[in-house]
Amino acid sequence: MKQRLLSLIFVMTCLVGVAFAQNRQVSGKVTSASDGAPLSGVSVTVAGSTTGTQTDADGDYTISAANESTLIFSYIGYETQRARVGEKTTVNVAMVASDNAIEEVLVTTAYGIKRSAASTGYSNQTLDSKALTEGKVVNLVTGLQSKVAGLQVNLLNNGVNPSTRVVLRGNRSLLGNNQALIVIDGTPVPNSMLAALNPNDIESTTVLKGANAANIYGSEGVNGVLIITTKKGAKGSAVINFSNTTSLESVSFLPKMQDKFGNGYDLETYVPYENTSWGPKYDGSEVVVGPTLVNGNEWKLPYSYIKDEKMNFWDLGTTIQNDVSVSGGDDNGTYYASFQDVVLKGIVPKDKNRRTGGRFNASRKFGNLTSSFNLNYAYQNPDMTVSGVYDNLLNVPQNVPITQLKDWQNNEFATPDGYFSGYYINPYFGIDNNRRNTRQETFNGNLELKYDFADWLSATYRLGNYAFNTNYKEYNAKVAYTKAYDRPTDNPGSVTDRSDNVNRLNSDIFVQAQKKVSDFDLGFILGNTVRTDYTKFNSITANALVVPGLYNVSNRLGEATVGSDYTKRTTVGLFGQIDVNYKDMLYLSVSGRNDWTSVLDETKRSYFYPGVSLSFIASEAFPSIKETTPINFLKLYASGNRTANVNLGAYNLQTAFDIAPGFPYGNRPGFTVGNTFANPDLKPEFVNSYEGGIQLGMFNDRLNFEGTYAYSISDGQIIPISTSWATGYDRAYVNAGTVTNNTIELSLRGTPVLTNDWKWDIGMNFTHYDNKVTDLYQGLDEIPLGGYANSAYVYAVKGEAYPVIKTTAYERDPQGRIVVDKETGYPVRAAAMKIMGQTNAPKNFGLNTSVRYKELTLAAQLDYRTGNVFYNRVGNTNNFTGLSWESAQYDRQPFVIPNSVYLENGNYIENTSIKTQDGGFEYWYNQHNTIQENYVKDASFLKLREVSLTYSLPYRWLENQKVVKRASIGLVGRNLFMWLPKENIYTDPEFSFTDGNSQGISDMINPPTRIYGFNLNITF
Repeated sequence: MKQRLLSLIFVMTCLVGVAFAQNRQVSGKVTSASDGAPLSGVSVTVAGSTTGTQTDADGDYTISAANESTLIFSYIGYETQRARVGEKTTVNVAMVASDNAIEEVLVTTAYGIKRSAASTGYSNQTLDSKALTEGKVVNLVTGLQSKVAGLQVNLLNNGVNPSTRVVLRGNRSLLGNNQALIVIDGTPVPNSMLAALNPNDIESTTVLKGANAANIYGSEGVNGVLIITTKKGAKGSAVINFSNTTSLESVSFLPKMQDKFGNGYDLETYVPYENTSWGPKYDGSEVVVGPTLVNGNEWKLPYSYIKDEKMNFWDLGTTIQNDVSVSGGDDNGTYYASFQDVVLKGIVPKDKNRRTGGRFNASRKFGNLTSSFNLNYAYQNPDMTVSGVYDNLLNVPQNVPITQLKDWQNNEFATPDGYFSGYYINPYFGIDNNRRNTRQETFNGNLELKYDFADWLSATYRLGNYAFNTNYKEYNAKVAYTKAYDRPTDNPGSVTDRSDNVNRLNSDIFVQAQKKVSDFDLGFILGNTVRTDYTKFNSITANALVVPGLYNVSNRLGEATVGSDYTKRTTVGLFGQIDVNYKDMLYLSVSGRNDWTSVLDETKRSYFYPGVSLSFIASEAFPSIKETTPINFLKLYASGNRTANVNLGAYNLQTAFDIAPGFPYGNRPGFTVGNTFANPDLKPEFVNSYEGGIQLGMFNDRLNFEGTYAYSISDGQIIPISTSWATGYDRAYVNAGTVTNNTIELSLRGTPVLTNDWKWDIGMNFTHYDNKVTDLYQGLDEIPLGGYANSAYVYAVKGEAYPVIKTTAYERDPQGRIVVDKETGYPVRAAAMKIMGQTNAPKNFGLNTSVRYKELTLAAQLDYRTGNVFYNRVGNTNNFTGLSWESAQYDRQPFVIPNSVYLENGNYIENTSIKTQDGGFEYWYNQHNTIQENYVKDASFLKLREVSLTYSLPYRWLENQKVVKRASIGLVGRNLFMWLPKENIYTDPEFSFTDGNSQGISDMINPPTRIYGFNLNITF
């Protein structure tokens, strides 16, 4: 027995020795076939095993493999390659550029869980860092514009601290939030975080387009999700990257304005201190501009149009962006650290901003435990005027050289008392003396612990925090004008100090299992999330100053205006998901979540919503599809779910009491009950969503197509209704109203040309939205959303697209002709406001293309939107000031209004002879300007969003030195060209006065701009 045991041990030792002898360390270098440059981060795995590694910064790798092993090399943007080891100890691979096969792509889904793109039963799209930063954007979401079907990103203004709006698949809530949820490294954050995020820190952004894809995020995910994954570093020696982008920003166009008439009220009278341009025609004679000063001095100038004077008022903006990052790691951990400094100078003189921030991400593996953290801090300091510069500029006649009036302190004709206008201030004075200086600090971070109990079972805990603190001082100068001649109204001056604090604590814990049983691959997720939001603000305002120029709240007359607010809101959720994969061709996913929210009544705060999705890979089920057709991948998918949307603020279930000074008598403070009834029976708005689609890959994924149809219906909207004063309130909130959304999304991308030297990629996407209000509360036909009362307002109207704009309008005959008064020739104004059209573009088209020849790459992107209208205040203002182009087309003489009729004996008679009584101020301001329909224009546009030309230094130039690994230089442009309908001679229709739901009104927003610059990138 002992002899047999020794023999067995001897045989086993020999076998082990043979086995060890058959394994060896295999190393090599992975390079790009096009230029020989090393590729870092390439995944190298041994086929049929869990053994794997990644190439380092120099493209080198080392892996343990047996003689008969096959190594698999995979990398995003390159064809997957295989190499047999055999007797070799060195295996070098040159990878050929290509788009990864659809079935091999991994997407980041809810809670940071990665899944095969083939397995998802809903539409999603992932953009890598290159696609996001090709245009060298400062704000990440502007790099997403027109690149994803179903995603609409609006740049609402173009100052040094611009606002954006991010919406996926249209609107679901009448009055609540419709913007997509933002998730960074697995942790949900408010949309304001986007302005503090460095786009160069982003590894990828996955767009989960609807609630179907984000069901287990709960009510937060009802509007779809942008899942942002930041860079983490890779195994290998430290990689240092430096980049600089320097860009210039200039005004692209101003409203079309008349150049014939100057200061005055009418054609016969020149008024030197008048801000409007209804006066006589320019004749080149010398005139006095402005009042005769107290000292007797007069400003005399030629009475002539000055070309480009208003364009020259605006500065040339600049943006200087510097980034440096360092990353690296070993077998057990990685790190990534970055620093960014962005200095912005705006087109408005003296407007500026600076964003400085840093990021540090790291991970470490301790046996079965993996720990990681992601930290980001950003400081911003926007310093901007609040004086209404554009409005003041448009109140300057074309004969006044406004750019000569910058020095308002020393030029006697630029001072508050010497400025030409008797009614408006010098815009340069307003720039210097009416300002807001803001200091913003944003912190976002999370800590994650993941423990692998087995290769199929793990548990993850993630704790995330978002903190946003902002403080600003806003002041307006105290000015007492001379009474010797017409001047603006005295300004008592004011100063406001305000602080806002937002803090969000997010805790997630979930267990994940993945087990293969026969032909089935089973997955399971069970988790809990707790989110608490805290908000706080304090504000104090002095409404009249004692000493001019001293902006301290204690320097005031009268009592200060004080405001303070604090809220806390908590949501607790339990979620689960079961995934079943049958032979990599049929994927079923069933999910469910229950939430409890503190803002609803105890009896209503618990709500459950389920979801299900199915993905069928027909090309796997029927191999003949691949064998007999050009199709290499065919996927059909469908999903449906129910999600809640809690559009209710904290403490809205209790009727608040407001302080009423002087009530009940004298100066004693008192309290009055609020006018809104607090309804404790409010429930969440529920959204049922369904989608189905097809994904097609052809010619080895050289051509890819995806088509999706999505439908959602939102019931039980939380809306206000009017109530009888007999109840003690004038309104109450109820659950009523229904919104539907039908969306069609089409995406096509292809690589028509692919050789070692040439590569041409092209992608197109189209989205059609049909967003409607199908029902409201009984007896209620519309809900106001925002705008200008009794003139131009955005509404939700029963039976109409959501939203629409209503304005004062012309009275028209059945043929649509304008009805005029038979006696005066003036248009008749309709008795009620009329719907002018929908304000969200129902048709969106994006085109992006990239052509590479060796080391030179040219990329461009187009964005086209149509089918909507917008209202612009610029046109309205110019018809008040007399600068409008249209007001001079009839030489300020009476005229017959085109396409007009008059009423006679009950019949509409075509008007060919009845002229307006006046063709100047009386008509254009007192008649034309009261009908706001005149300023509702086609909001269609075609924009050249991005153009970039980049040259990467050939690897052969760098291979003989060890300092610089990669380098590139390039030119970049954004919004270089914009094509608009002929009727829009005013501004960019994308601009809006709010980031809320009342889109479609463009206020006195600064004119549109184009950006062009230079960039340099070096990797060490």
